[in-house]
Amino acid sequence: MPPASVQFDDPYVAAPADPAVYWHGQETATVMQQAAISSRSPEENRVDTKRTYDLPALVDLALHANPETRVSWEEAKAAAAKLERNRSAWYPTLTAMAFGQYFKTSFPIPGSALVSHGFSSLGSLDLAWTLFDFGRREALVDAGVQRLSAANFAFNRKHQEIAYRVASSFFAYQSVLSKVTAAQQTLASASANTASVQAKLGQGLATRPDLLLAIQEQAKASYDLQDTRGSVIQAQADLTTNLGISPSYSLQLIDLNKLPLPATLVQSVEKIVDEALEQRPDLMARLAELRAREAEVKKAKAEFWPKFSLGGRLGNQYWGNVVTNPPGNESYSASNLVGDAMLSVEWTLFDGFERSNAVHEAEARKKASSAELEVLRLEIMRDIWKAYADTKTALEKREFALALLKAAEESYAATQESYTHGFSTVIELLSAQKDLAHARYTEIDSRATLLRSAATLVYVSGGQSREDFNTDSEVFGQHHSVNER
Repeated sequence: MPPASVQFDDPYVAAPADPAVYWHGQETATVMQQAAISSRSPEENRVDTKRTYDLPALVDLALHANPETRVSWEEAKAAAAKLERNRSAWYPTLTAMAFGQYFKTSFPIPGSALVSHGFSSLGSLDLAWTLFDFGRREALVDAGVQRLSAANFAFNRKHQEIAYRVASSFFAYQSVLSKVTAAQQTLASASANTASVQAKLGQGLATRPDLLLAIQEQAKASYDLQDTRGSVIQAQADLTTNLGISPSYSLQLIDLNKLPLPATLVQSVEKIVDEALEQRPDLMARLAELRAREAEVKKAKAEFWPKFSLGGRLGNQYWGNVVTNPPGNESYSASNLVGDAMLSVEWTLFDGFERSNAVHEAEARKKASSAELEVLRLEIMRDIWKAYADTKTALEKREFALALLKAAEESYAATQESYTHGFSTVIELLSAQKDLAHARYTEIDSRATLLRSAATLVYVSGGQSREDFNTDSEVFGQHHSVNER
C-alpha cells in the first residue's frame, strides 16, 4: 500500500472540479462541488445579449466560454489520472491465462510408423507483487503528486491570465467607445463654430478665409470621428476573442465612466512582492516541478538496488492422447491441479553505466528546474516594480488630465463667448476647440491607462479572484468615480 505521507488520496477530487472554478488547494469533494458555478458546458449560449455586463461578469463569461480554460482543466485531470497510474505500482498484478493446443506426431518404427495425436489445455491465475524496491515507487508517486499540484497551479494562473486579458481588452474597448463620444462632441463643437462664423460672415463681421478655416476643422473632426469608429470593430474583436465568443455578438457593457478608479496605493511595493512570492500560482507550479524532479533523482538512485517480488500461479492442466498404428487404438487423459509460489530477487549488477547516467540526467534536470525557479522569481520582482511604478505614474497623470480637461472646457467656453461678442478671432476659437478635443482624449487615455495599470499590478502580484481585476483589491485604497472630479 502507498505510504501515509503521500498526499491527494483521491486525485480526481484533488484536480479542479470545473473549468471555470478556481482551484483552492486540497479541499474535499463537497466543498469543491459547492464552489462550482455551473456544471453546464462552456458554450457560447451562455451569452445574454440583453444583459449589461460589468467586468466581473465578463470575466465569468470568459472562464466558461474560452476554450483555454478547458485545456488547462483537462491537463490537470490528466495529471490526476497519471498520479493514480503511478499509485497502481503499489498493488499486485493478477493475470488470468488460458492455453490450448492440438498435436500430432509420427515416429518411424520397423515396418510401420507410430502415430500419436491429442490435445492439452491449461488455465491459471498468475500473481505478481513487488514487495520492496528501495523507494522506487514512493519516488514515482511523489513526483506525480507534485506534478498534479503544478497542473492545478497552472490552471489557476490560466484563470488569472484570461481575467487579465479580458480586463485589458475591456478597458481598451471602452476607451475607444469614449473616444467616439468625445469625437462626436468635437464634431458638434466644430459644426457650431462653422455656423457661428457663417453667421458672422453674413453680417460682414468675418472673412471668407475664417469660414474656410472653420470648415476645415469641421472636416477634420468628421474624419477623426470616422477613424475612431473604425477602431471600435478591432477593439470589439479583441474583446470577444479573449472572451472566447464570436465577434458577431453585440454585448451591452457598463459605461467606463461608471467603473471605480483606485485613488491611491496603500501597500508598499516590498509588501506586494512578498505577497506575490507567496501566492503566484505559476511560481508555486515551478516549485512543485522542482520537487517532482527531486523525487526523480531519488528514483534514479534507487535503481541501483535490488527488487524483491512475490510470484505465484494456481490453475488446472488437462490433456488427452490417442495412440494408433500399432499396437492399436488406445486413448487416455489426465487432469491435474497445478500451483506454485516463489519469492524472487532481481538485481542488475551492470548495465553499461545506464543507471549512473540516469542519475546525472535527473540531477541536471533538478538543477535546471531550480534555476528556472530563480529566473521566474526575478521576473516577478521586476514586473511588480514596473507595474507599481506605472500605476503610481498613472495615478498622478490622472489628476493632471482632469485638471487639463477642466481648464480646456473653461477656456473654450470663455473663448466661444468672447468670439460671439467680437473680442476673439476665429483662430483663437479653433485653437481652443483643438485644445479641448486633445484634453478629452487625454482624460480618456488617463482613465484607461490607470485601469490597465491597476489590473496589471493585480495580475503580476497574483490576484486570486475575478473581482480583483476590477481594481477591487487590497493593493489599492478607497475608490472614486471619474464623475467625482
